Amino acid sequence: MFLTPKGFSPKKIVLVCTLFIVFSSMLVVGLYAQNARKADDERMWEFAALFAEIYKNIDERYVEDVDKKKLLEGALQGMFLTLDQHSQYMTPDSLSQLEKDTEGNFSGIGIHIQMKDGVLTCVAPMPGSPAAKAGMKPWDRIIEIDGKKTELISLTDAVKKLTGPAGTTVKLTVYREGEPEWLHFELVRGNIKVDSVYSHMLTDDIGYLRISKFSDSTSQDLAKAIDDCRQKGAKGFILDLRFNTGGLLQEAISVSNLFLPKGKIIVSTKGRIASQNQKYFAQNDPVTDLPLIVLINRGSASASEIVTGALKDYNRACIVGIKGQRTFGKGSVQSIQPLNNSFEKDENGNTRQAGLRLTTAHYFTPSEVKIDKIGITPDIAVELPKDNETDLLKLGMYGDPGQNETEMTTASQFQWKNYNGKDDGKSTESATTSATSETNDLQTTSADEATNPNPNKDGDDEDMPSLIPSALKKSDDAKTTAAEPKRIIPLDRELFPKAEVEKDPKMGITAALTSPTVERSKFVDYQLKVAERLMENKLKNNVDFLDKSSAMPAKFDEITSGTKETSATKTN
Repeated sequence: MFLTPKGFSPKKIVLVCTLFIVFSSMLVVGLYAQNARKADDERMWEFAALFAEIYKNIDERYVEDVDKKKLLEGALQGMFLTLDQHSQYMTPDSLSQLEKDTEGNFSGIGIHIQMKDGVLTCVAPMPGSPAAKAGMKPWDRIIEIDGKKTELISLTDAVKKLTGPAGTTVKLTVYREGEPEWLHFELVRGNIKVDSVYSHMLTDDIGYLRISKFSDSTSQDLAKAIDDCRQKGAKGFILDLRFNTGGLLQEAISVSNLFLPKGKIIVSTKGRIASQNQKYFAQNDPVTDLPLIVLINRGSASASEIVTGALKDYNRACIVGIKGQRTFGKGSVQSIQPLNNSFEKDENGNTRQAGLRLTTAHYFTPSEVKIDKIGITPDIAVELPKDNETDLLKLGMYGDPGQNETEMTTASQFQWKNYNGKDDGKSTESATTSATSETNDLQTTSADEATNPNPNKDGDDEDMPSLIPSALKKSDDAKTTAAEPKRIIPLDRELFPKAEVEKDPKMGITAALTSPTVERSKFVDYQLKVAERLMENKLKNNVDFLDKSSAMPAKFDEITSGTKETSATKTN
């Protein structure tokens, strides 16, 4: 007997399948020419019949009972696997959760997550968050949540599992490159209050500005912060976009406009349909023309890349990054389209609204450089001591870093096919991390909101959404084609006399594990320190940021830094 979901007759199933195929064809192959319409319609009915036949066979013959709703939703999700990693069918629960996340206050563990190489990945633990305090690091691969594998999980479902009432716990199993065992974390969720702009005077004449995300008031708050710093004597600014994973497109444009003249193109979008081909201009005069440095790292994504690209293209700012890193390379626009149909009904019997998150365009910088899957190369790259950024995340300080400076291999060593839910027979007592973190009201961004930004039909950026197809495993490889930094500033051996720099990613995990551990000096945010030195030289001595002598440490390893000098150290 042909069993169907409750309330679904075989005819309704065929109708649903037909709508599914029609919708699929519009997404994947677009609208055909008018003279081919009849043949295409016939083909769609053939697809619908095939789908119905497969559904019937699974329903009648599969060895176990199947959840009919999950089966049909799985078919929808499978369609999006042929698209990019940012497009997704949103169940009614997913759409509802997205809308709740726009409120800006919720509880969670405080991490930005993304799918990388088909594995749920911590892109960035937020400073001071439960995840950061427990020792989670950027690019940790989350293999299990509360004992259940994350293989094939969507980002929306992952967010639901990671969030929850403050004070409740969540257990994570993590794979970390270079560690011989799985790492285990027990995190206590905290209330996370979202602020987007932080500022203070770094020195008597340098203002520090940090944007944690691009929300609906970011440009207004940043303009006020700039004015406050100027009144306190600021003659130059450092804008920190490290680990800012994005937000609203319009706010990225407005923030750029604070530094760029009226009439300048800030970003353009290009899509398949005419309405997605747009150019966005600065609408107002800038609020400041003072010297500007922008801090970035591999965790700077999307809206952050729009601002960075615009300021770099017009030579309005010097972009200071990390040796071996570019920005994330998320240069696409997602639009949210509510759907009138779903497989679920509310308590009153009404159909619950589902949604469609669809990539509709790509971003381009003013000089027509495509950001997506490539990222932006800094003007100046700083060589960091080992674990410098990770330590800063744990401390929860501002003037804070983005991510671990380790330059990862383009694809993770982790393979789902090799994971059996055990520690491969290895002891976990000595090598694994069982960490418990407690926190109260955190003045920091939530990764969970950054993962699910404001739903919008007008092309606002929708950061870090759901499933990633395995075909995009090569996306990181595309970054190798980007330009190189104009300068590399080596590690300062006076600040870090015993520090070890991050190992060459090509040396392999075994070699990295055998590297000696060293005692680290007193903590210093070295990337920020270099930016401060660059700005001081500019303000006091009128030395250009790109001058080869500016901000060079008095003592450094020239071999490590990649210079052509033959001596191991140099003292000025």
